Amino acid sequence: MSRPHFNFLHDMIYNNDSEIVRAVKRKGPLRMASYELDNAWEGARRRLALLEQHLDPMSRRRLSALGVGSGWRCLEVGGGGGSITRWLCSQVSATGHVTATDLDTRFLEEIDEPMLTVQRHDITAEELPTAQFDLVHTRWLLHHLPQPEVALSRMVKALRPGGMLLVEELDLFPVHASSSQIYIDFIVAKAKMIALPSGRDFFWARALPALVAEQDITEMGAEGDFPIINGGSPMAKFHQLTGEQMRDKIIASGELSIERFNAAITLLSDPTFWAFAGASVAVWGRRPS
Repeated sequence: MSRPHFNFLHDMIYNNDSEIVRAVKRKGPLRMASYELDNAWEGARRRLALLEQHLDPMSRRRLSALGVGSGWRCLEVGGGGGSITRWLCSQVSATGHVTATDLDTRFLEEIDEPMLTVQRHDITAEELPTAQFDLVHTRWLLHHLPQPEVALSRMVKALRPGGMLLVEELDLFPVHASSSQIYIDFIVAKAKMIALPSGRDFFWARALPALVAEQDITEMGAEGDFPIINGGSPMAKFHQLTGEQMRDKIIASGELSIERFNAAITLLSDPTFWAFAGASVAVWGRRPS
């Protein structure tokens, strides 16, 4: 697999007994998944489309490098707006099959493809079919879950022997290197509100390689990208829409005043504004034959 310009694989690998891995492995009973960003919101489709515009080129590159093609049986966990589900359908052709799952499948159900099955599913509470898929992929899902290692275990078990896993996650550590404190405070406040239901944060994905390494996976690889955001770009508009969806909760929490919130929204429209966006951490591997 080709590497991005900003690769930090060696910095991302942690020992299994590291503090960050132990923090990810929360104790206690399983909790159902809860998603703070309701897809019933009027701007949800536009928000997801902007995120897809930003992330899809990276995801398609990684999936293509894994060899996804005609006849593959693929599982997309947390299919969201459906862009990668559509792309997978185009790759597996009529001889393959794609199963796409989500807590809210409204956008997945808009896809009219004969090789597609859409299923409402909670990865935190329900098992997946065992040893059925050539590929299992998920993107920006695990940071919403209270116990991501449980979801990872279920996804690995869903792979047939020789099948490939690709997990892509978000780590916001580059944001703190940005020059605008208003931007940093806005991103952090938004992340805190999204993370409330799961009790997680958005600064853990550097532990993802070590978590995947504990699964029944071989031939592992990992890479990281951290893009640069520009005011008025699709990713800037995505942050604006996400902020607007969560405006009342952010203000009520006291994390940001209404004045600083509005200043951040304005800043994200300024074409002279440049800053680091959140990093994308990707891990892939094969279930042993």
